Amino acid sequence: MSFDLPDFNYLKTLAEENPEELDFLCDFYSRQIIDNAPEKYQRRLCGLYFQIESSRRLSKNPLHSCISLSRMMMNSFVDLQNALTDMYDLNNNTHTQSKNEPLDKKQSNNVVCMTTREKPEYSSS
Repeated sequence: MSFDLPDFNYLKTLAEENPEELDFLCDFYSRQIIDNAPEKYQRRLCGLYFQIESSRRLSKNPLHSCISLSRMMMNSFVDLQNALTDMYDLNNNTHTQSKNEPLDKKQSNNVVCMTTREKPEYSSS
């Protein structure tokens, strides 16, 4: 699957002079990608696209939109990291403290204790 995307300078000009056209192109190419994805992923991609567009439309300005979308991506990354850590812990019968557990009962509420975790070792089998 390959798409001929417009060059950066054209997109930059659209953003400055005709944002509606840029939004149309964004929607067009996003839908093309979703439609050409394997059927088992299309529903999830449509839902994700809906979340992204909702966040963009609720944003006050482009910078706010960028920050909101970056936060969404970071939250997804953290969720993935937690899931992988949980899987590692299950496979090795260990328990790593999750972010929802208190790190130390003696801590006060305004102190954040940073601990390092041992990196999981993956075998190349």
